[in-house]
Amino acid sequence: MITAHHRNEPTPLYLHAELLPNIRHITLYASLPATVQSQNIQPEICLSGSCRAITISLPPPYDHVTDTLKLPARVNEASRRALSMAGQQAGDAKNQRNGQREYSFRMQIDDEDNSLLSREEHVDSFVPWTAMDMTHCTMLRCRHCKNILLDSRVSCDSNLEAKSIQGWVWKDLPSGNWAEMMDFWHCHKPDPHEGHDHDYTNGIATEDQNATVKGYGALNQVVATPGTVLVDVATFLIADIDCRGLKPVEKKSAIASSMEAQTDLLCDNCNGLIGIEDTVAKGWRLFKTSVSVNRQLSQGAHEDPAWESHPLEVVVAAQLLELIERESARRFVLHCGQGDGLLIWVFNPDMQYSNSHSDHSINAQRAMKILFQDVTNVDEMLQPDRGKASSLSLEELRLPSGVLSVVSETLKRRNEMIPESAREFREWKVGIMHRFDRAKNV
Repeated sequence: MITAHHRNEPTPLYLHAELLPNIRHITLYASLPATVQSQNIQPEICLSGSCRAITISLPPPYDHVTDTLKLPARVNEASRRALSMAGQQAGDAKNQRNGQREYSFRMQIDDEDNSLLSREEHVDSFVPWTAMDMTHCTMLRCRHCKNILLDSRVSCDSNLEAKSIQGWVWKDLPSGNWAEMMDFWHCHKPDPHEGHDHDYTNGIATEDQNATVKGYGALNQVVATPGTVLVDVATFLIADIDCRGLKPVEKKSAIASSMEAQTDLLCDNCNGLIGIEDTVAKGWRLFKTSVSVNRQLSQGAHEDPAWESHPLEVVVAAQLLELIERESARRFVLHCGQGDGLLIWVFNPDMQYSNSHSDHSINAQRAMKILFQDVTNVDEMLQPDRGKASSLSLEELRLPSGVLSVVSETLKRRNEMIPESAREFREWKVGIMHRFDRAKNV
């Protein structure tokens, strides 16, 4: 018999849907308390008229319990009949753990849904804040204390001749493969033939000159230039004289594989880590995870500038996706140079999912499915002792300690958000990391 106390009990109902584009299916998970199932109560599952949303509700005395989930894609009409039959057979729950019953249903994507068709995307579509997103008057400030780091002026040095330039010049750095490809080309290009068309000596001189101007030479490298901001996946490379509000502090790593000293750039106001000094490029690299950006169209605008910042996980996801493209690796060790870290396996680099959790958006989210586990000794994993097997497909990604902590906490929080039966895979925990979607941020 169901008492009034039972009727007024909060009865959580959680829905989770994942799009499997390769097989054109959506897997739907529904979780409800085992106390409801002990009374042989069957949930009612309804597909919306547009075939884009699912509603699950319970009969009396739990008729106040209902939830609706917007699906990542439109499903076909056959899914309506399948869900109706599944609701009638819901007595056979797939899983019962921690006081909850769980069901899973699979629905087929509508053949006329074009959202899954391969779309033309920019090569850096997963990268937040590229050069084309910036303006001549873009400013940067500390993400935490709002201390201005890059003003709308060209330079803080009043003696610099370039101050007459109207605003900043923003340029995207080439991909990580670029330098390797150019070195390979330089080493394997055919030698010029003496006496062919032009004098041999002049030919060599011309070739060397072109290599310097065009950047094709093996010794050619990127160097920070006053008045110009170079943008890559995770940082802004800026000449030190163009920055303000930063102080350099030398720091040593605890990882044996990277014992060289590193100069950190700290915020003058809050001492937060903003970036590092790049001695090779002769400039300062400011982390995208540490700054906010104001992309005002003109200098001296009267209205309050709109500052924006991206979730830390989105920037880290872009770094992982760039490494996947460049190194063809899926397993990474994330660490901050202090000994411990996170071992992750990018199981699915591009997925869409929906979740009824209160922290999740009502719309489907583009993300990556991540398998992860904590690592207590990063150095041993990166440089195993002689005689021990080492993984050739393992890449390293060093992050600021605060960013690593946020990524770890985010993966663990999302692990608790997904269904019980999908939270573990062998020795791995399963998490979700959101990625940047330029189509939704234009």
